[in-house]
Amino acid sequence: MMDTPPPDKLVHGPKEQDLRLQRLGFLVGHFQGEGKYLKGSRQFQKDVAGAWQAGGQFLSLRMRVAYPLKDGRVDVHDAFVIVGLNPANKQLEARAYTDSGGMIDYQLEVAGQEICFPDRPPRHQSKTKALRARKVLCPHERGFEERLEVDFGTGDYEPYSLIIMIKEADAVVSSET
Repeated sequence: MMDTPPPDKLVHGPKEQDLRLQRLGFLVGHFQGEGKYLKGSRQFQKDVAGAWQAGGQFLSLRMRVAYPLKDGRVDVHDAFVIVGLNPANKQLEARAYTDSGGMIDYQLEVAGQEICFPDRPPRHQSKTKALRARKVLCPHERGFEERLEVDFGTGDYEPYSLIIMIKEADAVVSSET
């Protein structure tokens, strides 16, 4: 890939990155973590690589999560997510592309340092089915925390799973592909 010429040689200077996107900077890098369900003893592993794209106007996230099963097998899922600002309404939005061939659109909400968005309710482990779910991402001293919260029909969200994603200090993640 060619290097970007100095700013004084560009016909169009780089577009300034929106403050709302800057707040997602804690997701840039390579992260790994082991998560747990708050009820029960099952655990899972997750790997995330985040990088700025298109001059910092979008954030890409490659994710892999592995759920060990009781029979010794492992249920692995991959996703690729692009986050940016919708030019029409200036809202932070994301589109996830999944290994099942699906596309899922999300509207992100920023509250303080937390990023929150509706997610699909889990359909495993719990005898009572969740009606709604949301993910909450928050910077952590060594990376970020990811919580899945669910509503089992009470109208309130309660914690379901938690994972602390630790940034790999020596991992190199390309900012342009």
